[in-house]
Amino acid sequence: MTDLDVTRDWRMLLSALPADYETLAVEYRQLETQYPDAKVHCADDLLRLIFVHAGADLPLRQAVAVVAAAGGPSISPNVLHKKMRKAGPYLGALVARMQEGEREAAPELWAGYEMLCVDATAFAGRTATGTDARAHVAMRLSDLTIRSLYVTDGLSGESLKRFCFAPNQLVIGDRGYANPPGIQSVVDQGADVLVRVNRGSLPLVTPGGEAIDVLVAARKLEVDDVLDRDVCVPVGRGGELGQIKGRLLIHRLPPELAQKAREWVRREQGRHATAETIAMAEYVALFTTAPRRRLTAFRCLDAYRLRWQIELLFKRWKSLCGFDRLPNERPDTIESWICAKMLLALLMDKLGASATEPSPPVRLVGPPRIDLRRRPRKPRAAASDSPTCTSALEDHIHPVAAHRCLDSAAAPHIHDRQAAADCRAD
Repeated sequence: MTDLDVTRDWRMLLSALPADYETLAVEYRQLETQYPDAKVHCADDLLRLIFVHAGADLPLRQAVAVVAAAGGPSISPNVLHKKMRKAGPYLGALVARMQEGEREAAPELWAGYEMLCVDATAFAGRTATGTDARAHVAMRLSDLTIRSLYVTDGLSGESLKRFCFAPNQLVIGDRGYANPPGIQSVVDQGADVLVRVNRGSLPLVTPGGEAIDVLVAARKLEVDDVLDRDVCVPVGRGGELGQIKGRLLIHRLPPELAQKAREWVRREQGRHATAETIAMAEYVALFTTAPRRRLTAFRCLDAYRLRWQIELLFKRWKSLCGFDRLPNERPDTIESWICAKMLLALLMDKLGASATEPSPPVRLVGPPRIDLRRRPRKPRAAASDSPTCTSALEDHIHPVAAHRCLDSAAAPHIHDRQAAADCRAD
C-alpha cells in the first residue's frame, strides 16, 4: 500500500482529530468548488495538503508535489494557496474542538486549585518589522495541556478577558495581565488570579483607600524577606466600579539574582530603562486574590515560578514546529498557517499522552511476518552496485518514496527487512 490515507500513522492522526472534523469541513464550506473536475472532495485530502504544507514548512509547489507522489490529489500550488486562504475558520474550529475534549478529563489540583498559566506569543511574516498575528494560550500546569487557544491579529493585546474560567482555578500571568478589568473578569467567574505587579497599570490601595507605592514598600525588606499585605485594586476611574480585594506579595531577591535581574532590564529596555524600573528588578512583586488559608505567600511564589512552563511551550513551538516562520503577510493565510500549526501541536500532545501500542505492534497492512533467522545471511553489496538498495524511507515503504520503490514483484526484500527488524525486536 502506498496511499497515505490507509497507513497506520495517518489513521492514528485522523483518530485523534475531533469526530466531526468532516462535518465541520462541510459546515465551513471548505469542500465547495465552482469547477466540476475539482480534485479535493473530502476533509482527509484537505487536511493532508494543509498538514504537509504547514507541518513540514514546505513551499506550496513542493507540498502539492509530495502529496501527489504519496497518492493524494494532484493539484496546482495556486489551488492550495486558495485553500489556505479559506481554511482559517475551519482549522480554528478544529482547535476549539480539541480543547473541548480535554475539558472532560478530571483536573489534578495543586494546593486545592487547578492552576492555569496564560500568556501570548507574537508572530511576524518574512519581511515584516512588527507583529502580524498573536496566539493567546491558557495551559494547565498539572499536566501541561492546552485548555484555551485563540489567534488574533497583531493589534490585539494580552487580556484575561479573552478566556473563560471556572471556580477553584488559579490563573497565573505576567505583567501584561495585571490590570483591573482583566482581573475583575476572572473574579466574576469565580476563579482567582496570581499576576506579576505592573506599577503602571495596576493601582493598589489599602483597605482604607490610601494609595500604596510598591517600590517604597519593597525597599523596607531585607534579603529573602517576603511581604504579605492585604490590598485592594480600584476598578474604574477612582474606584467607581468597586474594588477587588487581594494580597500584595513582595520578595527581595538575593544579591546575585538581583544583579542578573538589573542587567536583564538594562539589556531589554536600553535607554528607556528608568532608575525606578532598575531598582524594582531586585524584587518579585505579585498580586493574588487567593486567600491565605489556601495559599501562603511562599506557596504563591512557588506557583508563579511554574509560569516558565508556558515560555518553554512557546520555545518548543517555534524551534521544533516552525511557528515563527510565517509563509507570507496575508492575514487570511497567516491565520490558516498558525491554526494548522496549533492543530498539529495539539495532536502531537494528544498522541504523545496516549498509551503506547502493544509490542510487537499490530500490523495494519503489509505481508505476513517472515522468520528470516533460518535463512542464510547474504553478503552486503555496495550501495552503488546493488539494484535493490533502498533508502530509509523505502525500507519502511514510505508513501513519499513510492516513485523510487521497486515494483511489487521485485520488492519482497523490503518487507523481509522489516520482518527481520521485528524479529530482532522480539
